[in-house]
Amino acid sequence: MKTYRHLAITSTLFLSLWTGHISLNQAQEQEPKFMTAAERTSTIIDLEILEEQAQSGDVRSQLRLGSMYRNGTTVARNTQRAFYWFLQAAKSGHVLAQLRVAKMFQEGIGIDKNDRSAFEWISHAAQSRHVDALTHMGKMLQHGIGTPTNVPRAFEVFLDAAQQGQTEAQNHVADMLWEGLGIPQDRLQALRWYEASVNQGNVDAKNTLGILYLQGEGVAKNTERGLELIIGAASDGHPAAFHNLGLIYEIGLGVPPNNLYAYLWFAVAAENGHQNATRFREGVALSMSPDAIKKAQELATICRVKNYKRCISF
Repeated sequence: MKTYRHLAITSTLFLSLWTGHISLNQAQEQEPKFMTAAERTSTIIDLEILEEQAQSGDVRSQLRLGSMYRNGTTVARNTQRAFYWFLQAAKSGHVLAQLRVAKMFQEGIGIDKNDRSAFEWISHAAQSRHVDALTHMGKMLQHGIGTPTNVPRAFEVFLDAAQQGQTEAQNHVADMLWEGLGIPQDRLQALRWYEASVNQGNVDAKNTLGILYLQGEGVAKNTERGLELIIGAASDGHPAAFHNLGLIYEIGLGVPPNNLYAYLWFAVAAENGHQNATRFREGVALSMSPDAIKKAQELATICRVKNYKRCISF
């Protein structure tokens, strides 16, 4: 299970809500479009040709059929048929098909859930050093999903993907170096990998590095940089960053203390699934008037309308 770094504080940039005009796309009613008899016949013929090509071993046709059945494009959605065709392409050595089959096994889509089979297929895909396959394989090795836990091996495959520029893998490498998981602890190298991941926009890395700068942990304390990173992660919709903003406002870390905004961000974090945010929100509410709570709830609603993104600025 993924864990996120939070401000290490106990507590019982004054940001303002982005007040730009909220533009909501309004769907226009359209006349339903029905296929003509000729179009239906053409679609059936095209599908038959595609099936023949796929049955003859054409990988592109197999992939296309897999995608069509997975998405319900011009055919009725059928995850079992989608799995079947992705599997045929995977058996031919197509890396993306192998990755798709692994994920379908792991999620139980179109086939019974089977983590062991998922790991076998992700291992096949990783043999080509495909960065997403390596990253997925690393997570399975680290957490013992479908295979015995092997943290040193997980670090190796994460590092391979990270060195090729895969941003999620870069963040995993940084986490493991920081904590000394599967590799001797090296916080200087960890910071470099966090920065590399941040430079590619990884929200987990933004949140983690922001906390390190705010607390001066392993790096010179830099409140401005820390706030900038956490705000960036929050603007990208990161639940832990929402929660950290609530903590920042509650204690006044680099900003004036403000319970209204603390309540707002704890509420937003809770709505996005943060496990502890509800408890923190209720704690802040004890020091607020009913009117202030109502105002904070209204601001949280504005953030929800904006999909929690770009509702803050500094």
